[in-house]
Amino acid sequence: MAELSSVLKQATGVVAARGQGVYLFDEDERRYLDFTAGIGVTSTGHCHPRVVEAAQQQVATLIHGQYTTVMHRPLLDLVDRLGEVLPPGLDRMFFANSGSEAIEAALRLVRQATARPNVIVFHGGFHGRTVAAASMTTSGTKFRSGFSPLMGGVHVSPFPDPGHFGWPLEESTDFALKQLDYTLQTLSAPADTAAFLVEPVLGEGGYVPGNERFFAGLRERADRHGILLIVDEVQTGFGRTGEFWGGDNFALRPDVLVTAKGLASGFPISAIAASSALMAKAWPGSQGGTYGANAVACAAALATLDVIRDECLVKNSAERGAELK
Repeated sequence: MAELSSVLKQATGVVAARGQGVYLFDEDERRYLDFTAGIGVTSTGHCHPRVVEAAQQQVATLIHGQYTTVMHRPLLDLVDRLGEVLPPGLDRMFFANSGSEAIEAALRLVRQATARPNVIVFHGGFHGRTVAAASMTTSGTKFRSGFSPLMGGVHVSPFPDPGHFGWPLEESTDFALKQLDYTLQTLSAPADTAAFLVEPVLGEGGYVPGNERFFAGLRERADRHGILLIVDEVQTGFGRTGEFWGGDNFALRPDVLVTAKGLASGFPISAIAASSALMAKAWPGSQGGTYGANAVACAAALATLDVIRDECLVKNSAERGAELK
């Protein structure tokens, strides 16, 4: 009898039959509060009526318009809508399907744009499971074990995690910035470093927020050395931290922003955004994909952005977060 591979580690034995809002229902109609939100994906809840309607209409019109061959209206409209909510200056976008793909697209962009080989990541970060993304992931050995040799050119520097160090925030931040300088002096010279890659809040690494002084230090060093700053907003985007982007909590200004998960309320789509000047340095034809910017996923993403705006979900997230504190 055929079965799913045991490589999938299941957190529960629930067989979900349907979803509605914050709830999942199993085949016996037992109701479960979905604290995982589909692992950060169902940003408007399960099966929001406006997302369902948009997807159903698109399925009946055009399911797949391969975006290196033809354009389609949902994609063009999504570029416009994302342009309204992205940080200033990030006006060029590339779309894929998953967070890992988008992370690797960002890596390809910064290496091509700078002609530098290395990237510095921060301890506890999770960026995906494909070979380059796993090489830059340090939140646990299970994402890397048995997959060697991994990609070279990756160096790890500390993230300011007071819980891990057992130090106050200021001391943890001082240490992280000093160690970053030491990494640039001893492991990856600035002239060899294409980018810093960081999450505004460590996700799989324990839900540890960064802080404004640390991120200001990253930005200052990036600007001083011509290093690009990639901000991984896959888990922190679309209001999950009480701001539209997690980096907004810390005045964090990215050169490249990576997003996925909550963009389309459950449909697979991801994206990177950068300035026109930076994207112009990418090598035409080096990025692509069969399913990227799928028309149905784009339609669902448009509806998701409308719901987030019209139902004030970012404001609601901030208010609920304040209550939980």
